[in-house]
Amino acid sequence: MELSLERLKELGRLAGFDAVGATSADPFDEMTEVLKDYAERGRTGFEHEDIALRVNPKQWMPEAQSLIAVAMAYLTPQGQRVAKQHPKERPAGRISVYSYGEDYHRVMSERLDILKNLLETELGRPVCAQKAVDTSPLVDRRVAERAGIGWIGKNCMFYTPSYGSFVFLGTLLVDVSIEAAQAAQVNRCGTCSLCMQACPTQALIAPGVIDATRCLSYITQMKGSIPEPYRAKMGTRVWGCDTCQWACPENKPVEASPHERYRPVEELAYPDLVELLYLSNREFMRRYGKSAAAWRGVRTLQRNALIALGNLKNPEAVVHLAKFLRHERSEFRTSAAWSLRRIGGEAARLAVAQALQVEEDEQVKREMVWAVEKEGVNPDIPSLGTSEPNCK
Repeated sequence: MELSLERLKELGRLAGFDAVGATSADPFDEMTEVLKDYAERGRTGFEHEDIALRVNPKQWMPEAQSLIAVAMAYLTPQGQRVAKQHPKERPAGRISVYSYGEDYHRVMSERLDILKNLLETELGRPVCAQKAVDTSPLVDRRVAERAGIGWIGKNCMFYTPSYGSFVFLGTLLVDVSIEAAQAAQVNRCGTCSLCMQACPTQALIAPGVIDATRCLSYITQMKGSIPEPYRAKMGTRVWGCDTCQWACPENKPVEASPHERYRPVEELAYPDLVELLYLSNREFMRRYGKSAAAWRGVRTLQRNALIALGNLKNPEAVVHLAKFLRHERSEFRTSAAWSLRRIGGEAARLAVAQALQVEEDEQVKREMVWAVEKEGVNPDIPSLGTSEPNCK
């Protein structure tokens, strides 16, 4: 071995990571059938489609000898406080805790570069390396598990002993022979299933098995219109979901993250929903550009804000929602029509009925037709019916 595990951990701490481990670059053969099953059942979200690339690190980097798994805690003391203080004086949306501070992709990538440089200094030679922070083909949780820094919970989140599941994961593939971890961390879930019970959409269909297409974290980031069964479940979420994490006893309490770059900006943690609707892309990037919530752009959060306003059921939002009934994007018109129906009242119904008269998209019409079914505002418009697929 060129490097002991203990020395690697020392270098990892110097690079700013809270947990560091190592394993070989051998394939994760046990994951092949699992990933195939996920794909065949349509349970995948943003995962890489090439299963062979996901389970065999050397297909991605042929020179790889070892995989270094790292974790960085992100729930700061300020984040713990802010997460419990949802504003009540204004129509506020909710953003997942992981997006409170600076984009972890940037922070983790910088730290992995530092670790690579430390390895080169330690070994006295250039190190061939490949960084992986969430967007790589690798199943980062499985890498971290085999590298001995934690375990995978029933909610499919990765846990470390000190920081629970409030950690970001990264992997550094290197052409260095490093002592591998000999034993995995003990899974502490036991008979507890609180995370599964708490999931708003029943996305956790079995211990350690998730249908990513039901998960609100995925749904709030997906393109197009939000499927109707999930809109009410979103509540005021405009980006991500932390419900299964807050329900978990292993996360109560956990050590706070010491990293200042993950401190929350309270205004962004709970964005004003009405204000968000009118942000230009330039203004959005000025405010959110350094956050992990920015990668989909302003339109995704605006669509979610339209739905969140409906879930608040505040009649004062009607005037704003009505403006989006003739927006160029069909998912905006769909979301606005649904939210106006949820709020109810004559002003909401009339706004949708008028928009229906000029609407050309058949799917959007189905979202609007409720406004004329009872009152007959325009009897020439046929009822297109509604469809509510069962999400269970």
